[in-house]
Amino acid sequence: MEERSVLCIKIGGRAMGDPTCVAEFASEIAELRRSYRCVVVHGGGAEVTRVSSRYGLVAEFRDGIRMTSPEEMNVVDMVLAGSVNTALVRALAPAAVGLSGCDGGIFTGEAVADGSHTGRVVATDRRLLDDLTWAGWVPVISSVSMDADRKPLNINADEAALAVAEAIKARYLIFVSDIPGILDGEVVIGRMTPASAEDAISRGVISGGMIPKVRASARALEAGVGGIAIGSFERHGDLAALIEGTRGSSIVNGGSTT
Repeated sequence: MEERSVLCIKIGGRAMGDPTCVAEFASEIAELRRSYRCVVVHGGGAEVTRVSSRYGLVAEFRDGIRMTSPEEMNVVDMVLAGSVNTALVRALAPAAVGLSGCDGGIFTGEAVADGSHTGRVVATDRRLLDDLTWAGWVPVISSVSMDADRKPLNINADEAALAVAEAIKARYLIFVSDIPGILDGEVVIGRMTPASAEDAISRGVISGGMIPKVRASARALEAGVGGIAIGSFERHGDLAALIEGTRGSSIVNGGSTT
């Protein structure tokens, strides 16, 4: 099997909270495993916020990024590396292995601000993922990690997925999102290159939180990821459609755009 035949999927949003959707997702992963070594990365911020509120903790966000307090980090570990990760592993059983960024140093980070447990990825190690995927397992990775001093960190799941995809030189990275793709008004942009994406940003077509995701995706292509797709998942077959470019938005090197 060739080196780039690895599929990395980041799942989040409503798709992860709908048991029927998760079952459809697991069914398609089982099918895709015939052609790809599969790695799944997940977030779960909405569930973290819900559980935090039970403990009287109020989430703080800056520029759309959760500023994780020491108290909330305990909830992040419990929810992301615990209940959310285990639910996905059960859905993908018996092939799945639950992990976090801490395991095998898959990804480690540094805090984005003093006193915060929110981090950014600074280093990756692919060896554990290679061992598991070549042996036929599906790693299911939560976005929690640690820094060089073993301080716990909460990493944005999109960033974690990009770092993992770059490390393993994924053939495809798929972002399963609540949106149908990158939108120009109400129309999904089917295909973009890094150059056309920058043009869309300059014209204001791509704005807000989509800008860093698109630019990070372009850097991932430079680092060896084969192609990136952004779109929603509703039923079995949607992942294949995202890979094929018939659903959502694809970001690829070169070629024409649509």
